[in-house]
Amino acid sequence: MVAGLIIRQVRHPSLAFSQLIPVRWYVVFFAGWLIYGGISLAWVGHLELGLKYMAFLMMMLLLCLSFPYFIRSSGGIRQTSRILFGVFFVLVVFGLVESITLWHLPVSRYFGEDQPYPTSFFTNQNDFATAITLGLPFLVTALYMIPMRRWNRSVVYATGVVALGCLLMTGSRSNNGFVLPLAGLVWGLLIPFTVERRKLTRANLLKGAGLLLLALLLVHQLTSVLLSQHTRDKLGSTLGVIQDLQGSWNFREEGGEEPNQAVSGDQSIHTRKALIMNGLRLLHQSRYLGVGAGNIEYYMQKMPEVGKTNIHNWWAEVLVNFGVVVFIPYILLYFLLLYRLWRLARVKGPNPPSPWIRWGAVSSLVALIGYFFGGMSPSTAIHFTPMWIVLGFALAVVAMGSREEEASLPRRRDAT
Repeated sequence: MVAGLIIRQVRHPSLAFSQLIPVRWYVVFFAGWLIYGGISLAWVGHLELGLKYMAFLMMMLLLCLSFPYFIRSSGGIRQTSRILFGVFFVLVVFGLVESITLWHLPVSRYFGEDQPYPTSFFTNQNDFATAITLGLPFLVTALYMIPMRRWNRSVVYATGVVALGCLLMTGSRSNNGFVLPLAGLVWGLLIPFTVERRKLTRANLLKGAGLLLLALLLVHQLTSVLLSQHTRDKLGSTLGVIQDLQGSWNFREEGGEEPNQAVSGDQSIHTRKALIMNGLRLLHQSRYLGVGAGNIEYYMQKMPEVGKTNIHNWWAEVLVNFGVVVFIPYILLYFLLLYRLWRLARVKGPNPPSPWIRWGAVSSLVALIGYFFGGMSPSTAIHFTPMWIVLGFALAVVAMGSREEEASLPRRRDAT
């Protein structure tokens, strides 16, 4: 990324960083995040973990900002989308092959084991499932928002079907039981506001419903062959997960009583709840300034035993590591980004944004709303590149949309 930035500046020295002006507050926040993270190293309990975490944070923030920096036109969004689709295609196709052969890459936690969970190029199935739920909104919306040839549309449709099948085969209850329904609900609610009225005909709606039904039938046929009984039982316990979440949040201290048996059949939800409560205790002990970059695991080892040290929740990870100083502006800017995407996504006024920008806005909006639950699935998201890529792509869409709006203002004045 640094090399690319240097080459770009040498070739186009006059461009500078003007393209980042529409998202300048995010650039300022990212810089402040890095500065505060560096300051937090002064009170961390394990400096090596803090330095490692800061290295990851610096790389991911740079990756995120590279999207609004390098994408300067709708053509750039189109080219970037093709590359990202190619990556997503490889991820899900290999996941399908993995489910058939039960052969896992060395990076997988199931390497050398005949486990039914596909992990693709990720360490565990939850990371793979979260990557799928982040990418699916881009495929679904592209089918009706972007003009494509029939062959390209068929490839995108088939990739979406395979992705849905892989999502079920991961057995991820958070992504299948919470993220996917939430993203689907948001997508359905957005259709009347993001599709031109001339396209909202009965014929088009029936065609869309037919394609959706066909996709569900294909996924059912696919999973009826490849979905193991163990995965079926795990997905069937999703209701138990909800009951576990509604249960008591009071956990034993060291030497206390054992936690109650989980309704879902395993202790993973109780473990995650205990991790969050331990994290909040650590936050309070740090006077809400955070335990310091990357030091949750170090301090969690000294907390009541729950079998894991990573907090398994991105939102809690940011809060406990960096305190309210970083968490509050992070959440505020996240919601601001959702609002700006909504403004670009809706069809309003005589000069709406170009189709590629509106597609990027709708897709990013659905994906980032779904990530409210998706961020609670991976063990950590500091080096989870799909999340940072979607965030960076959303910032690029906002930057491009803002520039288009500014360019259209003179035409509107002239028309007036």
